[in-house]
Amino acid sequence: MRYQVLTLDIHYELHNALKFRFQGMDADFIMALTYQDAMRLCAGQSFHLIVLCFPEAISCAEFLIALRRISYAPAIVLFNQYDTKNACSALQSGADLCIGSEWPVDLVADHIMAQFRRYSAYTHDKGIQVRDFQVGDIYIDPSRCVVRVKERSVRLRPREFSLLLYFMEHPDRVLTSEQICRGAWGMDYVQSVGRSIHELRKQIEANPAQPCYIKTVYRMGYRFTGYSNETCDN
Repeated sequence: MRYQVLTLDIHYELHNALKFRFQGMDADFIMALTYQDAMRLCAGQSFHLIVLCFPEAISCAEFLIALRRISYAPAIVLFNQYDTKNACSALQSGADLCIGSEWPVDLVADHIMAQFRRYSAYTHDKGIQVRDFQVGDIYIDPSRCVVRVKERSVRLRPREFSLLLYFMEHPDRVLTSEQICRGAWGMDYVQSVGRSIHELRKQIEANPAQPCYIKTVYRMGYRFTGYSNETCDN
C-alpha cells in the first residue's frame, strides 16, 4: 500500500526525521502551501497522515472542524508555543495529537509515528477499502470516512461508520447480529447491535421510525438495501 502524508509549515529537521522513519514503506510526502491549499488537497485525495504547524489556536480550531468533515486521517498539530488551553481546544476540534514545535525532533517524530501505526493497524485489521463506492442512494469513501446520502453529507461516529461500511459490502443480504459484530467490529456477539442500528438509522434515514435503507428481518437480523424507493418498514 502506498501512503500519502500531508504536511504544512513543519520545519526542515522534522520533515527529514519523518521521511527517515518512513524508509522501507511506500510513502509520498506532499507539502501544502497554505491552510486553504491543505484543505483543497484533503478534499481531492486521501491522506493517511496530516502534520500541521499552527501559530494561532483560533485558526487551528476552525481548520480542524472543517477538516473532520472530509477526512479521518490522523491530524497532528504542532504549536510554536505549546499551551494546554490551546491544545485542549485543538483536540476537541478534531486533532489526534498536539505537540510543541520546540520539543526534541526525535521525540516529536516518534509521537507522530505512534499515531500513524495505530491508525494504519486499525484500517488494515478492519479491512477498510481504499476505493470509494456507492450502493443505491448512499456513497462512502472508506479512506476518508466520507458518507453522503443523496448528496447530503452525513457525519458518523467510528462505530456506526464501520457498521454502514459492512452493510454496504453486503447489500441485500440478511445479516445476523453475530455476523455484524464479527464483520463490522471484529468482536463476539454483544447486546449493542440494535442500539448501533438505531443510531445509524437516525443519521441516514429520512424517517428512522420507518426505515428504508436498513430493514429489520423478524427473528433473523437486518438487510441493507441502499434504496429509498422500496417499501419501508412500519
